[in-house]
Amino acid sequence: MKERIITETRQLFNQFGVKSIRLEDIAQQLGISKKTVYQYFSSKEDLVRQILESQLNESLHEASAIHTQATDPMTSALLIWDRLIHYKQTVNPNLLRDIERHYPTIWTYFQTFRTEYINTILLANLRAGVGQGLYRTDLDETTMAWLWLEQSQWDVPHAGAELAIKHHFVRGLLTQAGLALYEQHRL
Repeated sequence: MKERIITETRQLFNQFGVKSIRLEDIAQQLGISKKTVYQYFSSKEDLVRQILESQLNESLHEASAIHTQATDPMTSALLIWDRLIHYKQTVNPNLLRDIERHYPTIWTYFQTFRTEYINTILLANLRAGVGQGLYRTDLDETTMAWLWLEQSQWDVPHAGAELAIKHHFVRGLLTQAGLALYEQHRL
C-alpha cells in the first residue's frame, strides 16, 4: 500500500504540484481513508520527502547504470543528457517550486542530491572522458559538471532545443578523437 500511495501521489504532484494537493485529495484519488495515508506517513511533508527521495534515487540509479553500461564516456554523456531532459519534461516545475517555498528541509535534501549527482555521475563521466582522451584536458571539470546539470534543465524557447543544447555541450568537451567517435554515433 505504501508504494501505491507513493507512486500515485507522485503522479498527482508531477501533474499539479505539491501545494494544490491535499492529503484528502490523495486519499480520495486512491479510494482509501485519510487515516490509511497516516498509517504510512506522519504528515504531508513526510510523504513529499519520501516521494522526492524515491524519485531522486531512481534517477541516480538510472544514471549510474548508464555510466557503467555505456561503451565509452561520450555515449554515456549523450544518454545521461537524454535522461536529464526526460526528467525535466516529466516533472512539473511547480513540484520543485512548491518544495522550495514550503518545505525548506526537503529543499535542502534536493540541493544535496544535486551536488551528489554532480560529484558522482557527471564528474566521473568527465574524468573518464579526459582519461580516455575523448575529452579535452583543459576542462574545469567541476564547473563543466555544474553547467551540464544546469543546461539540461533550462527552459527552452522551442521543441527540440534541448537536443541542440545537448549536442553543442558534448561537442565542446571533445578532442579530435572524441569528435571522430561522436561523428560515428551520429551516422
